[in-house]
Amino acid sequence: TNSLFSSVHQSSSGLVSMSFMVDHHNMGPSSYRKARPASVSSSGFHSQRRRLTYSQPSSIDSLETFNGDMTRRSEKEILQALNDRFAGYIDKVRNLEMHNRNLEAEAAALRQSQAGRTSVGEHYERELGDLRGLLQQLTGEKARAVMEHDHLEEDIQHLRGRLEDEARNRDELEAAARAMKKYAEDCRLARMELDKKLCALEEEADFLKKNHEEEVADLLAQIQGAQVSFDMRDALKADVTSALREIRAQLDSHASKSATHPEDWYQVRMERLSDAAKSNQDAIRGSQEEIAEYRRQLQSRIIELETLRGTKESLERQRMDSEDRHQDDINSLQAKTWENMASQLRDYQELLNVKMALDIEIAAYRKLLEGEENRIVSGGSPYSYLDSRLSGHMKVKGEEISDTVIVEDSFLNTFTSLSIACNAIALKKKITWTDKIGGRAGVCRKGSNRKQIHTLRLSSVRPEHSPFQLREREKSGEISG
Repeated sequence: TNSLFSSVHQSSSGLVSMSFMVDHHNMGPSSYRKARPASVSSSGFHSQRRRLTYSQPSSIDSLETFNGDMTRRSEKEILQALNDRFAGYIDKVRNLEMHNRNLEAEAAALRQSQAGRTSVGEHYERELGDLRGLLQQLTGEKARAVMEHDHLEEDIQHLRGRLEDEARNRDELEAAARAMKKYAEDCRLARMELDKKLCALEEEADFLKKNHEEEVADLLAQIQGAQVSFDMRDALKADVTSALREIRAQLDSHASKSATHPEDWYQVRMERLSDAAKSNQDAIRGSQEEIAEYRRQLQSRIIELETLRGTKESLERQRMDSEDRHQDDINSLQAKTWENMASQLRDYQELLNVKMALDIEIAAYRKLLEGEENRIVSGGSPYSYLDSRLSGHMKVKGEEISDTVIVEDSFLNTFTSLSIACNAIALKKKITWTDKIGGRAGVCRKGSNRKQIHTLRLSSVRPEHSPFQLREREKSGEISG
């Protein structure tokens, strides 16, 4: 084509100037359309309107006609190629617009997730408040249990004091019972001794009575013998008889006194001993009754002591059971509280990690978008060649080739940057990202080199799953690691 334009330009005696006018209209955010003649259909392929100005004399009309035919054919081929390339660029622009819309949707989703995270924080705060209230309630119950325990300890101390008092009373009663037993034993021994003395006195009285009877019999025998002799010797002496009568009366009185005196003494002594034995028996009976009363009181005190000991043991068991139950409840609630707090801390840490990953991803996207915008602002639109009017077909071809290389290089740089950012995020989170690269968009020829241009689909710059989705799947057990 270049050699054809050169031969036509050299062979022509006049300057043939051709200009192509490309009209730029807005067909959406980044759409392009060429001004085309009415003969071209509206199927998407466009042609350019050519304006030719002839400045040669009429003598070379035939040559110009020939050159015009050749130029029309070459222009048609050039326009066809331009239309093909332009359609590819429009597809690229549409893909980029779709990518931008997806990025905006992701940004909105991130904003919603931030709002949801604040609501999760409020939910955690509410749960922490409930747990604090439960902990305060358990603390109050523990304080009440401690107070009940103190009251039970006071009751136990009071019962222990009463038990000690009863034990002292029991010891005193036992000592009194031992003293009474000793006194009863002494009384029994005294009675036995008195019985022995009574037996000895009875034997002595019998012996004295026998001796007295023997003496009286001897005296009576002597008196009778003397009376017979006196009667025989001096029957005439009456005064002797009276004297003997008096002596006999005296002896009888003396004998009667001698006979009644031991009996009276013995009777008095027996009465005294009987009275003493009766008083001792009354004292012994009173002592026995008192001992029986003391025994009954001691038995009642022992029964009461056993009852108090059983009550104390039951209270001790209730206290220990209450302490164990409350301690188990407190331990379980504390363990549950710590477990919930640890789980909430883990969830909060995971949310922070997800937030950091999303912030890194957003920062990477923002940096890429800002870099792309800065490059577009500083270097001009990659499609700026459509806004200028070309003065000649050589200038048109040179600028087309240059602009094509710029667009392809910028697009490849964008793809490389996005791939590097995605790989960095994947290495940060230990997640494998998958890049799906589409087919070839076209081939640019510059000299003898062939440069392949690849276009990106939407999934090439986005991971299969966001970090938040991967975290949810990991928590649900679908994936691990």
